[in-house]
Amino acid sequence: MNWGYKILTVIIVFVVGMLGMVYISMRQTNEMLDENYYVREKHFQSLIDGQKALQKIQTQPLIVQNDSQVTVQLPDSSFGNISEASVAFLKPDNQKLDISYELKPDFAGKYNIDKTSLTKGMYKVRVKWNNGDQLYYSDDNFYVL
Repeated sequence: MNWGYKILTVIIVFVVGMLGMVYISMRQTNEMLDENYYVREKHFQSLIDGQKALQKIQTQPLIVQNDSQVTVQLPDSSFGNISEASVAFLKPDNQKLDISYELKPDFAGKYNIDKTSLTKGMYKVRVKWNNGDQLYYSDDNFYVL
Protein backbone atom coordinates (compact mmCIF):
# COMPACT_ATOMS: atom_id res chain seq x y z
CA MET A 1 0.00 0.00 0.00
CA ASN A 2 1.48 3.35 -0.93
CA TRP A 3 1.44 6.46 1.24
CA GLY A 4 -1.55 8.08 -0.53
CA TYR A 5 -3.86 5.22 0.49
CA LYS A 6 -2.60 5.40 4.09
CA ILE A 7 -3.42 9.12 4.30
CA LEU A 8 -6.86 8.50 2.74
CA THR A 9 -7.51 5.70 5.27
CA VAL A 10 -6.58 7.98 8.19
CA ILE A 11 -8.85 10.75 6.89
CA ILE A 12 -11.78 8.34 6.40
CA VAL A 13 -11.33 6.88 9.90
CA PHE A 14 -11.19 10.40 11.33
CA VAL A 15 -14.37 11.52 9.53
CA VAL A 16 -16.26 8.36 10.53
CA GLY A 17 -15.14 8.83 14.14
CA MET A 18 -16.29 12.45 14.14
CA LEU A 19 -19.66 11.54 12.65
CA GLY A 20 -20.02 8.83 15.30
CA MET A 21 -19.34 11.35 18.08
CA VAL A 22 -21.83 13.81 16.58
CA TYR A 23 -24.46 11.05 16.45
CA ILE A 24 -23.86 10.09 20.09
CA SER A 25 -23.95 13.72 21.27
CA MET A 26 -27.22 14.35 19.42
CA ARG A 27 -28.90 11.49 21.31
CA GLN A 28 -28.01 12.84 24.77
CA THR A 29 -30.37 15.05 26.72
CA ASN A 30 -29.10 18.06 28.62
CA GLU A 31 -31.52 18.48 31.48
CA MET A 32 -31.25 21.20 34.05
CA LEU A 33 -31.42 20.36 37.74
CA ASP A 34 -33.41 23.51 38.49
CA GLU A 35 -35.89 25.06 36.10
CA ASN A 36 -36.05 28.44 37.84
CA TYR A 37 -32.45 28.89 38.85
CA TYR A 38 -32.57 32.70 38.60
CA VAL A 39 -35.42 32.82 41.11
CA ARG A 40 -33.60 30.27 43.29
CA GLU A 41 -30.45 32.42 43.20
CA LYS A 42 -32.30 35.31 44.89
CA HIS A 43 -32.95 33.11 47.94
CA PHE A 44 -29.54 31.46 47.93
CA GLN A 45 -28.17 33.28 51.00
CA SER A 46 -31.06 32.04 53.13
CA LEU A 47 -30.27 28.48 51.98
CA ILE A 48 -26.62 28.93 52.97
CA ASP A 49 -27.75 30.16 56.39
CA GLY A 50 -30.07 27.15 56.65
CA GLN A 51 -27.19 24.78 55.87
CA LYS A 52 -25.02 26.41 58.55
CA ALA A 53 -27.82 26.14 61.11
CA LEU A 54 -28.26 22.45 60.28
CA GLN A 55 -24.53 21.75 60.53
CA LYS A 56 -24.50 23.17 64.07
CA ILE A 57 -27.07 20.65 65.34
CA GLN A 58 -26.62 17.65 63.04
CA THR A 59 -24.90 14.65 64.62
CA GLN A 60 -26.19 11.81 62.41
CA PRO A 61 -26.85 11.43 58.69
CA LEU A 62 -30.08 13.08 57.62
CA ILE A 63 -31.06 10.33 55.17
CA VAL A 64 -30.68 6.58 55.70
CA GLN A 65 -32.10 3.57 53.90
CA ASN A 66 -32.90 -0.07 54.47
CA ASP A 67 -34.28 -2.74 52.14
CA SER A 68 -37.78 -1.31 51.88
CA GLN A 69 -37.67 2.40 52.67
CA VAL A 70 -35.68 5.59 52.81
CA THR A 71 -35.92 7.50 56.08
CA VAL A 72 -35.40 11.21 56.61
CA GLN A 73 -34.37 11.70 60.25
CA LEU A 74 -34.51 15.31 61.39
CA PRO A 75 -32.11 16.27 64.21
CA ASP A 76 -33.48 16.66 67.73
CA SER A 77 -34.78 20.12 68.61
CA SER A 78 -35.31 21.02 64.94
CA PHE A 79 -38.83 19.75 64.34
CA GLY A 80 -41.01 20.79 67.26
CA ASN A 81 -42.76 23.64 65.44
CA ILE A 82 -42.51 22.86 61.72
CA SER A 83 -44.45 25.29 59.57
CA GLU A 84 -43.27 24.35 56.09
CA ALA A 85 -41.20 21.32 55.07
CA SER A 86 -40.32 19.44 51.90
CA VAL A 87 -37.97 16.79 50.60
CA ALA A 88 -37.10 16.53 46.91
CA PHE A 89 -35.33 13.63 45.20
CA LEU A 90 -33.84 14.99 41.98
CA LYS A 91 -32.43 12.52 39.45
CA PRO A 92 -29.67 14.33 37.51
CA ASP A 93 -29.78 11.97 34.53
CA ASN A 94 -33.58 11.85 34.09
CA GLN A 95 -35.78 14.73 35.16
CA LYS A 96 -38.93 12.62 34.72
CA LEU A 97 -37.91 10.56 37.77
CA ASP A 98 -37.78 13.59 40.12
CA ILE A 99 -40.05 13.21 43.15
CA SER A 100 -41.05 15.77 45.76
CA TYR A 101 -42.79 15.15 49.08
CA GLU A 102 -44.28 17.35 51.73
CA LEU A 103 -42.25 16.47 54.79
CA LYS A 104 -44.45 15.40 57.71
CA PRO A 105 -42.23 13.88 60.40
CA ASP A 106 -43.61 11.74 63.21
CA PHE A 107 -43.09 12.49 66.92
CA ALA A 108 -39.46 11.26 66.69
CA GLY A 109 -38.63 13.42 63.66
CA LYS A 110 -38.71 10.56 61.13
CA TYR A 111 -40.35 10.56 57.72
CA ASN A 112 -40.41 7.28 55.78
CA ILE A 113 -40.52 7.01 52.00
CA ASP A 114 -41.29 3.72 50.28
CA LYS A 115 -38.41 2.64 48.03
CA THR A 116 -40.79 1.45 45.30
CA SER A 117 -41.42 5.11 44.38
CA LEU A 118 -37.69 5.62 43.72
CA THR A 119 -35.47 4.03 41.11
CA LYS A 120 -32.00 2.76 41.84
CA GLY A 121 -29.21 5.23 41.28
CA MET A 122 -27.88 8.62 42.25
CA TYR A 123 -30.20 11.36 43.50
CA LYS A 124 -29.61 14.90 44.65
CA VAL A 125 -31.73 15.18 47.78
CA ARG A 126 -32.87 18.55 49.05
CA VAL A 127 -34.49 18.70 52.46
CA LYS A 128 -35.84 22.04 53.63
CA TRP A 129 -37.91 22.91 56.67
CA ASN A 130 -38.81 25.84 58.89
CA ASN A 131 -38.94 25.28 62.63
CA GLY A 132 -40.45 28.41 64.08
CA ASP A 133 -38.47 31.21 62.45
CA GLN A 134 -35.32 29.10 61.80
CA LEU A 135 -34.75 27.64 58.32
CA TYR A 136 -32.89 24.32 58.00
CA TYR A 137 -31.64 23.11 54.63
CA SER A 138 -29.69 20.13 53.32
CA ASP A 139 -28.51 19.49 49.77
CA ASP A 140 -26.75 16.12 49.49
CA ASN A 141 -26.08 13.38 46.99
CA PHE A 142 -27.72 10.06 47.87
CA TYR A 143 -27.44 6.67 46.18
CA VAL A 144 -30.55 4.49 46.32
CA LEU A 145 -29.64 0.81 46.36
